[in-house]
Amino acid sequence: MGKFDNKTISIYGLGSIGFNIGQSLLKKNEKMIVHGFDIKEEKMTIAKQSNAISKQMKSYIDSVNECEIIILSVPTSSVYEIFESIGNHISEKTIIIDICSSKRAVSEWANDLLPNNEVIGIYPFITGDSILSNNWGVISYKSTKNNSTESVNLLVSELEGMKINLDLAEHDSYIALTEAMPMIIASSLLSISNDSSSWKEVYKYFNNDDFKMFSSPIGNDPIKIFSSISTNNDLLLEWIKLYISELVKIQKLLESNSEEDIASIVNKTWEDRLKLINNIDPGLDTGENIIPSSSENILSLFIGSRAARFFSKSKEIDKDKYGFEKRI
Repeated sequence: MGKFDNKTISIYGLGSIGFNIGQSLLKKNEKMIVHGFDIKEEKMTIAKQSNAISKQMKSYIDSVNECEIIILSVPTSSVYEIFESIGNHISEKTIIIDICSSKRAVSEWANDLLPNNEVIGIYPFITGDSILSNNWGVISYKSTKNNSTESVNLLVSELEGMKINLDLAEHDSYIALTEAMPMIIASSLLSISNDSSSWKEVYKYFNNDDFKMFSSPIGNDPIKIFSSISTNNDLLLEWIKLYISELVKIQKLLESNSEEDIASIVNKTWEDRLKLINNIDPGLDTGENIIPSSSENILSLFIGSRAARFFSKSKEIDKDKYGFEKRI
Protein backbone atom coordinates (compact mmCIF):
# COMPACT_ATOMS: atom_id res chain seq x y z
CA MET A 1 0.00 0.00 0.00
CA GLY A 2 1.36 3.39 -1.00
CA LYS A 3 1.57 6.40 1.24
CA PHE A 4 -1.13 8.21 -0.80
CA ASP A 5 -3.62 5.37 -1.20
CA ASN A 6 -7.23 6.49 -0.69
CA LYS A 7 -6.23 10.13 -1.17
CA THR A 8 -7.47 12.49 -3.87
CA ILE A 9 -5.13 15.13 -5.25
CA SER A 10 -5.20 17.64 -8.11
CA ILE A 11 -2.19 18.58 -10.23
CA TYR A 12 -2.28 21.95 -11.99
CA GLY A 13 0.22 21.95 -14.84
CA LEU A 14 1.05 18.72 -16.67
CA GLY A 15 4.46 19.55 -18.03
CA SER A 16 7.42 17.30 -17.28
CA ILE A 17 7.33 17.71 -13.47
CA GLY A 18 3.55 17.54 -12.95
CA PHE A 19 3.18 14.67 -15.41
CA ASN A 20 5.93 12.55 -13.83
CA ILE A 21 4.78 13.18 -10.27
CA GLY A 22 1.27 12.02 -11.15
CA GLN A 23 2.51 8.98 -13.03
CA SER A 24 4.89 7.94 -10.22
CA LEU A 25 2.24 8.35 -7.52
CA LEU A 26 -0.38 6.35 -9.43
CA LYS A 27 2.09 3.51 -10.00
CA LYS A 28 2.60 3.16 -6.26
CA ASN A 29 -0.92 3.95 -5.04
CA GLU A 30 -3.61 1.82 -6.67
CA LYS A 31 -6.45 3.42 -4.73
CA MET A 32 -5.34 7.00 -5.28
CA ILE A 33 -7.24 9.48 -7.46
CA VAL A 34 -5.30 12.16 -9.36
CA HIS A 35 -7.20 14.97 -11.08
CA GLY A 36 -5.18 16.90 -13.64
CA PHE A 37 -5.55 20.25 -15.39
CA ASP A 38 -3.46 22.06 -17.99
CA ILE A 39 -4.37 25.00 -20.21
CA LYS A 40 -3.20 22.86 -23.16
CA GLU A 41 -5.84 20.18 -23.60
CA GLU A 42 -3.49 17.84 -25.48
CA LYS A 43 -1.30 17.59 -22.38
CA MET A 44 -4.28 16.42 -20.33
CA THR A 45 -5.16 13.86 -23.00
CA ILE A 46 -1.60 12.48 -23.08
CA ALA A 47 -1.45 12.43 -19.26
CA LYS A 48 -4.72 10.46 -19.07
CA GLN A 49 -3.58 7.99 -21.73
CA SER A 50 -0.23 7.56 -19.95
CA ASN A 51 -1.84 6.99 -16.55
CA ALA A 52 -0.32 10.16 -15.13
CA ILE A 53 -3.79 11.34 -14.03
CA SER A 54 -7.05 9.57 -13.27
CA LYS A 55 -9.37 12.30 -14.50
CA GLN A 56 -9.13 15.42 -16.67
CA MET A 57 -10.37 18.64 -15.10
CA LYS A 58 -12.27 21.27 -17.09
CA SER A 59 -10.97 24.23 -15.08
CA TYR A 60 -9.03 25.12 -11.93
CA ILE A 61 -12.16 24.91 -9.79
CA ASP A 62 -13.41 21.62 -11.27
CA SER A 63 -13.26 18.97 -8.50
CA VAL A 64 -11.28 21.32 -6.24
CA ASN A 65 -13.68 20.71 -3.36
CA GLU A 66 -12.98 16.97 -3.59
CA CYS A 67 -9.20 17.01 -3.30
CA GLU A 68 -7.06 16.88 -0.16
CA ILE A 69 -3.89 18.19 -1.84
CA ILE A 70 -3.29 20.52 -4.79
CA ILE A 71 0.11 20.42 -6.49
CA LEU A 72 0.98 23.57 -8.46
CA SER A 73 3.40 22.94 -11.32
CA VAL A 74 2.72 26.06 -13.40
CA PRO A 75 4.56 29.31 -14.24
CA THR A 76 4.62 31.57 -11.17
CA SER A 77 2.75 34.29 -13.04
CA SER A 78 -0.29 31.97 -13.27
CA VAL A 79 -0.56 31.37 -9.53
CA TYR A 80 -2.34 34.61 -8.59
CA GLU A 81 -5.13 33.84 -11.05
CA ILE A 82 -5.40 30.27 -9.74
CA PHE A 83 -5.66 31.41 -6.12
CA GLU A 84 -8.32 33.95 -7.07
CA SER A 85 -10.28 31.29 -8.97
CA ILE A 86 -10.31 28.64 -6.26
CA GLY A 87 -10.63 30.96 -3.24
CA ASN A 88 -14.41 30.56 -2.85
CA HIS A 89 -14.43 26.83 -3.66
CA ILE A 90 -11.50 25.28 -1.81
CA SER A 91 -11.87 23.55 1.55
CA GLU A 92 -9.79 25.01 4.37
CA LYS A 93 -8.41 21.51 4.92
CA THR A 94 -6.93 21.32 1.41
CA ILE A 95 -3.13 21.56 1.38
CA ILE A 96 -1.33 23.32 -1.49
CA ILE A 97 2.14 22.20 -2.56
CA ASP A 98 3.84 24.76 -4.79
CA ILE A 99 6.55 23.73 -7.30
CA CYS A 100 6.75 27.13 -9.01
CA SER A 101 9.97 29.07 -9.54
CA SER A 102 9.47 32.17 -7.38
CA LYS A 103 8.48 31.30 -3.83
CA ARG A 104 8.32 34.77 -2.27
CA ALA A 105 5.56 35.84 -4.65
CA VAL A 106 3.53 32.66 -4.06
CA SER A 107 3.91 33.00 -0.30
CA GLU A 108 2.53 36.56 -0.34
CA TRP A 109 -0.35 35.68 -2.68
CA ALA A 110 -1.28 32.66 -0.56
CA ASN A 111 -1.31 34.81 2.58
CA ASP A 112 -3.62 37.36 0.93
CA LEU A 113 -5.96 35.13 -1.08
CA LEU A 114 -5.99 31.80 0.80
CA PRO A 115 -5.31 32.80 4.42
CA ASN A 116 -6.99 29.69 5.85
CA ASN A 117 -5.10 27.09 3.81
CA GLU A 118 -1.71 25.57 4.49
CA VAL A 119 0.68 26.24 1.62
CA ILE A 120 4.24 24.95 1.29
CA GLY A 121 6.89 25.19 -1.44
CA ILE A 122 9.14 22.51 -2.90
CA TYR A 123 11.73 22.57 -5.66
CA PRO A 124 13.15 19.51 -7.49
CA PHE A 125 16.89 19.38 -8.07
CA ILE A 126 16.58 16.97 -11.00
CA THR A 127 19.85 15.24 -11.86
CA GLY A 128 18.71 12.76 -14.52
CA ASP A 129 15.74 11.67 -16.59
CA SER A 130 13.68 10.38 -13.67
CA ILE A 131 11.54 12.19 -11.10
CA LEU A 132 12.70 9.54 -8.61
CA SER A 133 15.78 9.64 -6.35
CA ASN A 134 16.35 13.40 -6.47
CA ASN A 135 16.94 16.06 -3.83
CA TRP A 136 13.95 18.29 -3.07
CA GLY A 137 14.25 21.75 -1.60
CA VAL A 138 11.48 22.42 0.93
CA ILE A 139 10.49 26.02 1.60
CA SER A 140 8.19 27.03 4.44
CA TYR A 141 5.73 29.90 3.92
CA LYS A 142 3.84 32.00 6.44
CA SER A 143 0.95 29.55 6.12
CA THR A 144 3.05 26.39 6.39
CA LYS A 145 2.11 24.21 9.36
CA ASN A 146 2.42 20.60 10.49
CA ASN A 147 -0.07 19.07 8.04
CA SER A 148 1.53 20.58 4.93
CA THR A 149 5.02 19.69 6.18
CA GLU A 150 3.96 16.09 6.75
CA SER A 151 2.35 15.92 3.28
CA VAL A 152 5.60 17.07 1.66
CA ASN A 153 7.59 14.57 3.72
CA LEU A 154 5.34 11.80 2.41
CA LEU A 155 5.57 13.07 -1.17
CA VAL A 156 9.36 13.27 -1.16
CA SER A 157 9.55 9.82 0.45
CA GLU A 158 7.17 8.37 -2.15
CA LEU A 159 9.37 9.84 -4.89
CA GLU A 160 12.40 8.20 -3.22
CA GLY A 161 14.02 11.59 -2.70
CA MET A 162 15.85 13.51 0.00
CA LYS A 163 14.57 16.69 1.63
CA ILE A 164 16.67 19.87 1.95
CA ASN A 165 15.31 22.83 3.92
CA LEU A 166 15.69 26.22 2.20
CA ASP A 167 14.43 29.68 3.10
CA LEU A 168 12.51 31.87 0.69
CA ALA A 169 15.30 34.26 -0.29
CA GLU A 170 17.84 31.44 -0.56
CA HIS A 171 15.62 29.55 -2.99
CA ASP A 172 14.66 32.56 -5.11
CA SER A 173 18.27 33.74 -5.32
CA TYR A 174 19.31 30.30 -6.58
CA ILE A 175 16.53 30.31 -9.18
CA ALA A 176 17.41 33.83 -10.32
CA LEU A 177 21.00 32.73 -10.94
CA THR A 178 20.49 29.28 -12.47
CA GLU A 179 17.18 29.67 -14.31
CA ALA A 180 16.60 33.32 -15.19
CA MET A 181 20.18 34.63 -15.62
CA PRO A 182 21.08 32.13 -18.39
CA MET A 183 17.94 33.25 -20.26
CA ILE A 184 18.95 36.91 -19.95
CA ILE A 185 22.56 36.26 -20.97
CA ALA A 186 21.55 34.08 -23.94
CA SER A 187 19.02 36.71 -25.00
CA SER A 188 21.71 39.41 -24.89
CA LEU A 189 24.14 37.30 -26.91
CA LEU A 190 21.50 36.60 -29.52
CA SER A 191 20.57 40.29 -29.66
CA ILE A 192 24.13 41.54 -30.23
CA SER A 193 24.77 38.85 -32.83
CA ASN A 194 21.61 39.79 -34.71
CA ASP A 195 22.73 43.43 -34.74
CA SER A 196 26.00 42.52 -36.43
CA SER A 197 25.97 43.08 -40.18
CA SER A 198 28.26 40.12 -40.83
CA TRP A 199 26.03 37.80 -38.79
CA LYS A 200 23.23 38.29 -41.32
CA GLU A 201 25.46 36.64 -43.91
CA VAL A 202 27.02 33.83 -41.93
CA TYR A 203 24.44 32.84 -39.33
CA LYS A 204 23.10 30.03 -41.53
CA TYR A 205 26.48 28.31 -41.33
CA PHE A 206 26.64 28.60 -37.54
CA ASN A 207 23.38 26.78 -36.83
CA ASN A 208 25.34 24.01 -35.17
CA ASP A 209 25.81 22.54 -31.70
CA ASP A 210 27.71 25.60 -30.42
CA PHE A 211 24.88 27.94 -31.43
CA LYS A 212 22.27 25.60 -29.96
CA MET A 213 24.22 25.38 -26.71
CA PHE A 214 24.58 29.13 -26.10
CA SER A 215 20.99 29.86 -27.18
CA SER A 216 19.33 26.87 -25.45
CA PRO A 217 18.13 28.82 -22.33
CA ILE A 218 15.84 30.94 -24.52
CA GLY A 219 14.43 27.81 -26.12
CA ASN A 220 12.13 27.44 -23.11
CA ASP A 221 8.45 28.31 -23.16
CA PRO A 222 8.21 32.13 -23.46
CA ILE A 223 5.62 32.15 -20.66
CA LYS A 224 8.09 30.42 -18.35
CA ILE A 225 10.85 32.86 -19.32
CA PHE A 226 8.63 35.88 -18.66
CA SER A 227 7.40 34.40 -15.39
CA SER A 228 10.90 33.63 -14.09
CA ILE A 229 12.08 37.17 -14.81
CA SER A 230 9.02 39.22 -13.82
CA THR A 231 8.41 37.54 -10.45
CA ASN A 232 12.04 37.65 -9.30
CA ASN A 233 13.32 40.92 -10.73
CA ASP A 234 14.86 42.36 -7.54
CA LEU A 235 17.23 39.43 -7.03
CA LEU A 236 17.92 39.32 -10.75
CA LEU A 237 19.06 42.94 -10.61
CA GLU A 238 21.60 42.04 -7.92
CA TRP A 239 22.96 39.14 -9.98
CA ILE A 240 23.14 41.33 -13.09
CA LYS A 241 25.20 43.93 -11.18
CA LEU A 242 27.61 41.22 -10.03
CA TYR A 243 27.80 39.79 -13.54
CA ILE A 244 28.59 43.19 -15.03
CA SER A 245 31.32 43.63 -12.42
CA GLU A 246 32.89 40.32 -13.47
CA LEU A 247 32.68 41.30 -17.14
CA VAL A 248 34.47 44.57 -16.37
CA LYS A 249 37.27 42.62 -14.66
CA ILE A 250 37.67 40.42 -17.74
CA GLN A 251 37.53 43.49 -19.99
CA LYS A 252 40.44 45.02 -18.09
CA LEU A 253 42.46 41.80 -18.37
CA LEU A 254 41.90 41.75 -22.12
CA GLU A 255 42.85 45.42 -22.44
CA SER A 256 46.07 44.81 -20.52
CA ASN A 257 46.72 41.72 -22.65
CA SER A 258 48.08 39.91 -19.62
CA GLU A 259 48.35 36.30 -20.73
CA GLU A 260 49.28 35.15 -17.24
CA ASP A 261 46.16 36.70 -15.66
CA ILE A 262 43.89 35.45 -18.46
CA ALA A 263 45.32 31.95 -18.13
CA SER A 264 44.84 32.12 -14.38
CA ILE A 265 41.16 33.03 -14.57
CA VAL A 266 40.45 30.39 -17.24
CA ASN A 267 42.19 27.75 -15.16
CA LYS A 268 40.47 28.82 -11.93
CA THR A 269 36.95 28.79 -13.38
CA TRP A 270 37.59 25.43 -15.00
CA GLU A 271 38.78 23.99 -11.68
CA ASP A 272 35.92 25.61 -9.77
CA ARG A 273 33.38 23.96 -12.07
CA LEU A 274 35.06 20.58 -11.58
CA LYS A 275 34.94 21.06 -7.81
CA LEU A 276 31.24 21.95 -7.87
CA ILE A 277 30.42 18.93 -10.02
CA ASN A 278 32.22 16.78 -7.44
CA ASN A 279 30.46 18.48 -4.48
CA ILE A 280 33.56 20.33 -3.34
CA ASP A 281 33.34 23.93 -2.18
CA PRO A 282 35.45 26.02 -4.62
CA GLY A 283 36.33 28.36 -1.74
CA LEU A 284 37.75 25.52 0.32
CA ASP A 285 41.53 25.75 0.57
CA THR A 286 42.98 22.64 2.19
CA GLY A 287 46.47 23.29 0.92
CA GLU A 288 46.16 20.21 -1.27
CA ASN A 289 45.37 19.69 -4.93
CA ILE A 290 41.89 18.19 -4.45
CA ILE A 291 41.16 18.39 -8.17
CA PRO A 292 44.23 17.41 -10.21
CA SER A 293 43.16 19.67 -13.06
CA SER A 294 46.12 22.01 -12.83
CA SER A 295 48.78 19.32 -12.82
CA GLU A 296 50.73 19.26 -16.05
CA ASN A 297 50.05 15.63 -16.97
CA ILE A 298 46.25 16.04 -16.69
CA LEU A 299 46.10 19.35 -18.55
CA SER A 300 48.28 18.04 -21.33
CA LEU A 301 45.68 15.43 -22.17
CA PHE A 302 43.26 18.22 -23.07
CA ILE A 303 45.28 21.19 -24.32
CA GLY A 304 48.79 19.95 -25.16
CA SER A 305 51.99 19.82 -23.15
CA ARG A 306 53.25 23.33 -23.90
CA ALA A 307 49.90 24.91 -23.03
CA ALA A 308 49.77 22.75 -19.91
CA ARG A 309 53.09 24.18 -18.73
CA PHE A 310 51.71 27.66 -19.24
CA PHE A 311 48.46 27.01 -17.35
CA SER A 312 49.98 25.02 -14.50
CA LYS A 313 52.93 27.41 -14.06
CA SER A 314 54.87 24.32 -13.01
CA LYS A 315 57.85 25.45 -15.07
CA GLU A 316 59.36 28.68 -16.27
CA ILE A 317 57.70 30.01 -19.42
CA ASP A 318 60.06 29.55 -22.34
CA LYS A 319 61.85 32.71 -23.49
CA ASP A 320 63.57 33.47 -26.74
CA LYS A 321 67.20 34.56 -27.04
CA TYR A 322 66.18 38.18 -26.51
CA GLY A 323 64.45 37.38 -23.23
CA PHE A 324 60.88 37.75 -24.47
CA GLU A 325 58.26 35.16 -23.49
CA LYS A 326 57.49 32.79 -26.32
CA ARG A 327 53.89 32.56 -27.54
CA ILE A 328 52.11 29.26 -27.09
